[in-house]
Amino acid sequence: MNFILRDEARETERRTPVTPNDAKTLLEAGFEISVERSDKRIFTDAEYEAAGCELVDAGTWLNASDATILGLKELPEEPAELGVPFIHFAHIYKNQTGWEQEISRFRRGGGQLYDIEYLVKERRRVAAFGYWAGWMGAALAAWRLLARWNGVDGPESGVSSFESREEVESILRRLSADCIKPRRGVVIGAKGRSGTGATEALKLAGFEVTEWDMDETRDLDRAALMAHDLLVNCVLMTGPGLQLLSQEDISNPMNFIQMISDVSCDPFSDFNPLPIYDAPTGWDVPFVSLGQNGIREEMELTAIDNLPSLLPREASEDFSSQMVKALLTYPDGEEWLAAKATFDAAVERASV
Repeated sequence: MNFILRDEARETERRTPVTPNDAKTLLEAGFEISVERSDKRIFTDAEYEAAGCELVDAGTWLNASDATILGLKELPEEPAELGVPFIHFAHIYKNQTGWEQEISRFRRGGGQLYDIEYLVKERRRVAAFGYWAGWMGAALAAWRLLARWNGVDGPESGVSSFESREEVESILRRLSADCIKPRRGVVIGAKGRSGTGATEALKLAGFEVTEWDMDETRDLDRAALMAHDLLVNCVLMTGPGLQLLSQEDISNPMNFIQMISDVSCDPFSDFNPLPIYDAPTGWDVPFVSLGQNGIREEMELTAIDNLPSLLPREASEDFSSQMVKALLTYPDGEEWLAAKATFDAAVERASV
């Protein structure tokens, strides 16, 4: 079984699904691994070569005929046909914009998509970046809001990846110590991986944190929700049913929210619980203004769809330690059959 670890198309994507140490584990189990050279990846080409991987040029995956292509984020728009198996996060199974076109690339080429989000074993995802997405999403929002309150510059002009978590912690501790304002945050989906990370980051930044999950949102008390300064959404919606805020809620006199971090970041889905913005924010412009809230304070939102890449080393090490266990069972393990079934159902749906 041959994997090609591709160089990510996004310039801001420094994470990897498999670290050099875990690549060595796969090699020892009999897998072959070719690693595309990359000047973005947090681990160097030399580290993979030292682990025993073959180094190949970036873009080798485009001409592969007998390998499985391993990556993280979505593929570039070309080629029009995909003829081999791919493993990555595709974000196309919840009717996101362009999902049928993406599925058609696999259908035309005869390839297969194993979406990492749908690698499920015993009803649980086998590998996720959730903790670091929640931690970084909450930390970024807290950083911006504390800087606003302190009257100093924050991350509003753009962000880049950090070499370690400690760099971000130092910023939050300093801003928190300088801020005398009481601060209240609420994390939706607090019991999940993302919610756990978000809660820990907000507490580090000196926030009193309200932790809500399914029980608290089943019959949503929107007035209580809007009584907070900062909202972090970590709910991964797979169907309709939850709406946290609407456009009309922004100017509601009971709305005190000044900052939202939508960690789940699914604005193109019909199931988006925050239908108050229409596109993710980016590293160059991390925040957008939603207007004035009920107390005439600016209400901002950040929704970056690759948050863990801001902490690429910690995020990659955590994710790879989960992913390598699944890769050792490829392609016949329970999680791979589950992902294949999801793909096949999407192909059928797109063909109707």
